[in-house]
Amino acid sequence: MPMGRDTMTGVNAARIRKRASFAGLLHGHGLEIGALTDPLPVPQATRVLFSDWMVHPGARAPDIVSDAESFAMIADETFDFVIANHVLEHLTDPIRALVEWHRILKPGGLLMLALPDKRFTFDAKRRRTTLAHLLEDHASTAPPAVRNRAHLDEWAEHVEKLRPGTAEYAAWIEQQLRDGYAVHNHVWIPRDVLDLVEWIANNRAPMHIERFANTSPLTNEFIFLLRRGAARSQPMLRLRLRITDPALAVLAAMKRVLTLTRNRSTHPR
Repeated sequence: MPMGRDTMTGVNAARIRKRASFAGLLHGHGLEIGALTDPLPVPQATRVLFSDWMVHPGARAPDIVSDAESFAMIADETFDFVIANHVLEHLTDPIRALVEWHRILKPGGLLMLALPDKRFTFDAKRRRTTLAHLLEDHASTAPPAVRNRAHLDEWAEHVEKLRPGTAEYAAWIEQQLRDGYAVHNHVWIPRDVLDLVEWIANNRAPMHIERFANTSPLTNEFIFLLRRGAARSQPMLRLRLRITDPALAVLAAMKRVLTLTRNRSTHPR
């Protein structure tokens, strides 16, 4: 399964400020996965290697060519930090990826994850990916194309706006399977990723949340900074998300209406 993240022609100032507040905590020698043309600016003394599954036009050539879920060429406890912004949602098996990224981190190392909030993106109509779904994907021995077929179907219907059962729908699916694809296999809000992180920490790869930034309508993303080390429960963060989620859902709905209204006024029938 191709690994990557959304290609962005320009990142708004709010997102730059939000990410910069996390990047300043990264020091030493690190790995950034799937940076494409938008690597994270890090402190000047920091050394970063870049990994991707192929060389992308307009992006710097990766230092390591690898699928994001497996880094067999990298020894245990190699890096002080790993950055994976807008990567996890594209992967077939996010659990496998998180365990692997934990393996290549030094004890106490940091993992930065910026992820799109489905409510503020083209994924708004798709069903949230549950922990149970991720565990099923992780346990499956089916090839990625089989495991990802349901995700492709969702994308075709809700993002490409193709009607199931039509020739156009079938042709689009066939083309993606033939040429490779970088759709969002999984879609989340912050509480879903908190469920995933806590399961990983308690069952496979001990880590805890060092810092968290919730979604804002200006950035459309939330950020987890995870530290390799003993697992810690996060009851206050879970409560905070439960309280703020209804307001964010309303803001997301308002933003979708405003976008639709703007598009209709710009492109009248």
